[in-house]
Amino acid sequence: MHKPFLPLVQRCAGACLAVYAAGASAGGTMCLNPAPGQDSYRHIESVLGAGAVESPSDDAYTPPRPHILVMPDDGVTGPHYAIQAIEPTDYNLDRVAMEAGGDRSRTEIKLAPSKGPHEVFKAREGDTFTYAWRFRIAEDMRFASSFTHIHQIKANGGRYAEPPLITFTPLANGKMEVRHVADQLTESKQTVLGAMPLAGNQGKWLVATETITYSNTRGRYQLAIRDMEGVQQLAIDQGGLQMWRSGADHMRPKWGIYRKHSPQLNQHRADKVYFSNMCITREEAAGVLR
Repeated sequence: MHKPFLPLVQRCAGACLAVYAAGASAGGTMCLNPAPGQDSYRHIESVLGAGAVESPSDDAYTPPRPHILVMPDDGVTGPHYAIQAIEPTDYNLDRVAMEAGGDRSRTEIKLAPSKGPHEVFKAREGDTFTYAWRFRIAEDMRFASSFTHIHQIKANGGRYAEPPLITFTPLANGKMEVRHVADQLTESKQTVLGAMPLAGNQGKWLVATETITYSNTRGRYQLAIRDMEGVQQLAIDQGGLQMWRSGADHMRPKWGIYRKHSPQLNQHRADKVYFSNMCITREEAAGVLR
């Protein structure tokens, strides 16, 4: 791991554990963790704001089938979320089924655009934020050649809000790409900042620490992914990137499964990606990278 990342990893992990039970904010850090025994969607939105849950496919089934599940302590990372996707019956926010022309599905948790205590964790131009979380891609999950995004950085507002700024995108070629998209109206032109092999990593818990300076003139993207033994699987540190969406109100993270329908995916069964200890740290508060 690059040395500049180490204090960020340690500080985010420590802050996350400090507010684990409350799932609230401590100083410049806010964390989301499950609250067993509580309504999971209500709890998520109590931390990340009204509208933080995007789970339209719940209602594609009778009775409704929750797509964000709370899993018990597995002895590794404590209680955690399982976000599931079911091909081809799930759909996107437009609720258009595949047989009616829908081409993708989505279940994600995001920092909501609504107003509330989470407002301070929305990234504005010139801000630096660190996002830290644990994730595990199910060992038997399959991917398409098009896209399956399991993490996104997206804009709220502005004409370039549709394409994500950053994605983690596992692919049928056996790699998870970290993609960057500068200002444009679609995701068609993208730069791969780095890639991690899925072999040996799929099926085990990984820790991601992502630091972004949101700027069009001094944008910087840093990422470290390591396993639970601390072995680094991917490292990126790149400056000179356009890391702000022109005209946006703010930028925010998303975690989940957003993918295009494809026969390459597992059919008629639940694919899962597991998440825990999802932390957002405003670096201005701590004086990091300033």
